[in-house]
Amino acid sequence: MASLKRWIGAAVVACVLVGLAYLPPHGAKSSGHSTFFSQPPRGTPARLRAQSLADAWRATEASLRLLTARRDLRQRVHGINAAGQSLRVMSESAGVMMPPPTLVDSAAHLAWRQLGLGETKVSVALITRLRPLVTRDGPVPQEDVSSYLAPDSTDRTTCVAVVPAGLYWSRYVAGEVRGRQGASFEDFVQWVKAGLGPCAFYAAFGTPSRPVRAWLAARNWDLALTLEGGPPDRQGLWFASDPRYPWYWDAIYSLPPTAVGCLAARSDACRAAVLAGASDDQSFPVPDIVRIERRWWDRVPRLAAGQRLLGDIATSIGRERFLSFWTSTQPVDTALALALKRPVGDWTTDWQRDFVDPIRLGPMMPLGGLAIACAIAGLALAIVVISASRRQVR
Repeated sequence: MASLKRWIGAAVVACVLVGLAYLPPHGAKSSGHSTFFSQPPRGTPARLRAQSLADAWRATEASLRLLTARRDLRQRVHGINAAGQSLRVMSESAGVMMPPPTLVDSAAHLAWRQLGLGETKVSVALITRLRPLVTRDGPVPQEDVSSYLAPDSTDRTTCVAVVPAGLYWSRYVAGEVRGRQGASFEDFVQWVKAGLGPCAFYAAFGTPSRPVRAWLAARNWDLALTLEGGPPDRQGLWFASDPRYPWYWDAIYSLPPTAVGCLAARSDACRAAVLAGASDDQSFPVPDIVRIERRWWDRVPRLAAGQRLLGDIATSIGRERFLSFWTSTQPVDTALALALKRPVGDWTTDWQRDFVDPIRLGPMMPLGGLAIACAIAGLALAIVVISASRRQVR
């Protein structure tokens, strides 16, 4: 009997060793190159320096254009509020400001009404750049980067948004891509809604308190890129994801650890992902200019579908409770928890499940490896039993 137990023990140990040999991480191995969150090859030092200088040039030019646009608008209407208009729509082409096309103006005002905005304390100047602006005396502007100028001490009642339409939407406005193969007017309205960005929050809730503003500035407003909350539309990257395909895991591996932990329904990771950037340093740039990459495949989020988090919070808890957070001088984690009436991590965990099915973290044996390990273990046990039954006692 003692010999039989040793054989059984040896078989169990062999089974465990075989199982460990087939124990990869749960999910799929990264393909080594990302389909959606790709990084360009590293250039030479000279090229990297040239790109850095070009980016600095674009940022400075965008800031100058925003400040100039706000000054020009103020001179034209002597203050948007004084004209009784909370939304003023303008267009820009080849560096010249002009009245918007009828289609752009109609879409902007419809988007404004659909967001529930009327007469607001903070007005919004929406400037759509209809044609790619090519200059001969500097780098080519990035036509997929929107710029926003928040209210400051020089103008406390105006938020300016400059949104490049790019070639496609410029052609749509010109009537060149409509019809069965083109976008609909509703699609264009949704594009305008997204273009309002942080300015929509300023219009809806006013200027945030210093802790909230510093927190959002540290994160480049990544949690407040769209005001429109409500049920998931199931059309974004995370809604179309399928764990069976490698590109899904490429997207997962591109996220920071806290975002991955939140996908696994770990409330402490969700809390860390939301509160990143909230610190005792309550400083933000003046003028407060935000530049946002509108192409989602070039913007790696700190939280899956995080661009709509604050919009969904406002929809979920109501205007009054959200305003108590938005204008609170308490630390962000305290103010947000009080408004949610729940710990931030717990609320975010439940919210995240509406977008992505929770993933499992840690090692997990694949079904094929498990079947092979069980077959080997069964064979080893059968050999032990047969050998033991044929033993003769002398």
